[in-house]
Amino acid sequence: MKKVLFGLVIGSLSGYLIRKLQDDGQFDCIYDNANKFFRKSKKDLKNITDIVKNEAGYLKDRVEVKTEK
Repeated sequence: MKKVLFGLVIGSLSGYLIRKLQDDGQFDCIYDNANKFFRKSKKDLKNITDIVKNEAGYLKDRVEVKTEK
């Protein structure tokens, strides 16, 4: 029974502290950093796909030139 009460007290205390930090805006920087990271990742992924498409087109043209000779 002591373990259950101890768990309830610890859980309630940690929940209260997390809620208090959230109300104070302590987690806003985490959200901003995550948003910035995902935006950059999306941009990098788009750039990589564009590079791959351009490279594939270049190789296709090179193969056509070599086969015509």
